[in-house]
Formats: sequence, C-alpha cells, structure tokens
Amino acid sequence: MRVFKTKWFSKAAKSHAIKDSELCQAIEAAMQGKADDLGGGVYKKRLNQNRDRAIILAKGGENWFYTFLYAKQDMANIDSRELAGFRELAKHYAALIDKKIMALIKSKELVEICHDCKK
Repeated sequence: MRVFKTKWFSKAAKSHAIKDSELCQAIEAAMQGKADDLGGGVYKKRLNQNRDRAIILAKGGENWFYTFLYAKQDMANIDSRELAGFRELAKHYAALIDKKIMALIKSKELVEICHDCKK
C-alpha cells in the first residue's frame, strides 16, 4: 500500500501546518474505519485536531491519494457536484499503473508520503 498527496494538497497542508506523519497516521485510522466513507472510493478524514478536513481517494485500496483540504470553519462539507467529481477522479487514480505514478512523482504532481502503512 502506498499513500500520496497531490501537488495542490501538499501546498495546502503546508499552509495548515499538517505534517506527513499526521497524514500517515490518518490513513492508518481510515483503514480501521475511522473516516467518513462517501462512496465511490472517496473518504473524508478529520485532521489537525479536528480543524481541517481532507478528501482522500482510494478506490481499490492499494493506493491512497490526498487530493483536497479545507478548514471546517470555511466550509461545512463538499456539495453533491464536488462529490461526483471526486468519485470520477477516484476511478482515474485507481486505474493508474506504477509507471504512470512514477512519472507523476518525477514531475512533482504527486508526492509519496508513506509506503506499506499498517493494515
């Protein structure tokens, strides 16, 4: 199992002072069912002592992708249109082969933050 964050998420997490170690711990919690399953490979996880929310895509369960971050105070939740978009994106991420993932890492569109998290 591998965990990634997108380039956009990486910048947002830095501005919210969220460290990669917290993101890895959050994935471990999500795998234990401690995240909101929004269906279609889309999960919402509370971070940063419940101040922020992360949208994680993990259709298929092999790779997890942090894609969107928002502050609870700024936005109550994502809307149905946004959720549909994240579900579609989850399908695309699930279809990525290792060669394409490596190319995205090399181009800095993805950052791998942990590998072989506890199941």
